[in-house]
Amino acid sequence: MMISYRLMQSRDVAGVFKVDQACFSHNWTEDSYQAETKNILSNYIVAEVDGEIIGFGGFWQVLDEAHITNIAVRETYRQTGVGQRIMNAMLALALEKGCVGMTLEVRGDNQPAINFYLKNKFTREGRRKDYYGTGMDGIIMWRYGLE
Repeated sequence: MMISYRLMQSRDVAGVFKVDQACFSHNWTEDSYQAETKNILSNYIVAEVDGEIIGFGGFWQVLDEAHITNIAVRETYRQTGVGQRIMNAMLALALEKGCVGMTLEVRGDNQPAINFYLKNKFTREGRRKDYYGTGMDGIIMWRYGLE
């Protein structure tokens, strides 16, 4: 099985949306992802096997910071390194574009995601109360230095 990693194109939106639907309960719309293909701040990496999108990750570049919007991998491909390779591609792209740091919010009860970010040299920097809805705080995480 050969997995390729590349920048998202508008033809990938339907596949990205399918992954979103399978992974998240507070989903973006297909139109949101289509808009991301035209957003000058937006940078998305897709993971693809035999023409099927199996994962993706994106960030918005705001000045010299990369703000992760989302990372998702289909359940059958989790724990295989796909998410890590998407993160590596995002870090490399952000560095190439002149970013000096990367940030995100993650649900406070999403320990697997928190562990993934900690493994990738992110640190907990704060909390956004009720960010994901009543009683669902967001943990603000940062990584300074992308090399």
